[in-house]
Amino acid sequence: MARRKQSARKKKPAGRPSRKSARPAWLGVVGSLATPLGVLRKGTILFALGILMGLGIGLAVTLFAPSLLQKPKPGAVVTEAPAKLPKSTPPASQVKAGPAIGPDFVEKTPPAPTPTPAVAPVNPPIVDTPAQAEEGAHQSAPDIVMPDDAETVQAPPQPTPGDKEPAAPQWLENSVAIRDPGNQPMIAIVLDDVGVAPQHAQMAVALPAPIVLSIMTYTKNAPALAQQARAKGHEIMVHMPMQPMNGAINPGPNALDVGMADDELRRRIDWGLGRFKGYVGFNNHMGSRFTQDAAGMQIVLAEAKRRGLLFLDSKTIAGSVADKMAAEMGVIHIARDVFLDDDMSEAAVARQLAAAEAVARRQGYAVAIGHPHPGTIAVLKRWLPEAKAKGFAIVPLTTIIKKREGVAG
Repeated sequence: MARRKQSARKKKPAGRPSRKSARPAWLGVVGSLATPLGVLRKGTILFALGILMGLGIGLAVTLFAPSLLQKPKPGAVVTEAPAKLPKSTPPASQVKAGPAIGPDFVEKTPPAPTPTPAVAPVNPPIVDTPAQAEEGAHQSAPDIVMPDDAETVQAPPQPTPGDKEPAAPQWLENSVAIRDPGNQPMIAIVLDDVGVAPQHAQMAVALPAPIVLSIMTYTKNAPALAQQARAKGHEIMVHMPMQPMNGAINPGPNALDVGMADDELRRRIDWGLGRFKGYVGFNNHMGSRFTQDAAGMQIVLAEAKRRGLLFLDSKTIAGSVADKMAAEMGVIHIARDVFLDDDMSEAAVARQLAAAEAVARRQGYAVAIGHPHPGTIAVLKRWLPEAKAKGFAIVPLTTIIKKREGVAG
């Protein structure tokens, strides 16, 4: 009985393979590869996979590295182009091809251009170029006759410390009084070189007052001319010759030069200021070299302060230190805003007068310097009534200073 049960347990059902004869499924696949049909099917699968991988790589290159697909020109050096060119990079048509590539050629990629950092705007440097008005100061006076040396006119005696002080400083005592312009924008017209050409001087004196006439120190009839100008209602100044940048230009006798001894500078200042009376101050004739010299200008401004005179910086050069030093030394001073006749044509003078109007509107006043050239005189004759009609006040130089400094008189 026990033997029957044991044999029954060991007996397997029909059709079921034994463990020894059963094989894994992958062995069947490997076996199928050995047949021609299996090899063919597997090759088709691999071929399809290769096509898909190629398409994928091509698409990736097209999207992310298009420069790799560009065909280089013969003889050109192949370098990797940046994704985005800076604005300063020249167009491709202006880029020169590199050397031909030989067997020993070693490609060196040129360094990328360093971008220029943004720099905040700064004030332009001072350029020591004189104004054109200085270079052509005597163009309208070919018949000028200047003394050969300083001894042709005797210098007045130098005042001593014991002299009685005037009741008011000279700039205020000799100023031309006009009606208070109120809040009107003010323009002072200063004509330099008056007296160099006598006929032009008379044209300047004949202009409607008040104009500021700066009379040249070496004018032979300076006292009479100053008297005529004051009688007409003009304010007068002394036009003091000073050293220009161009050594070939003669500024006139007794000019102030850089490097002169202090006593000689004072003697020449005395000579110029003693030529006539009734002036409110003086300004530089030429002087593009001298007005940049702090040592010389200190002597000049100290004399102006001692005598109670104002100093007008003609600004014949941008590097002038005169106006700044005058402020530091407590000297009554003012500076030129516009040159009228660097270009002596009437159209140019009219444009410069318009520029003076713009300055006056902006800062409340403008100082315009011109010369008694016929063209300048002709334009001023037309412009003066027009400016008043526009609401500008044509004033003496001292009126602007009085308003600016809060001085009554």
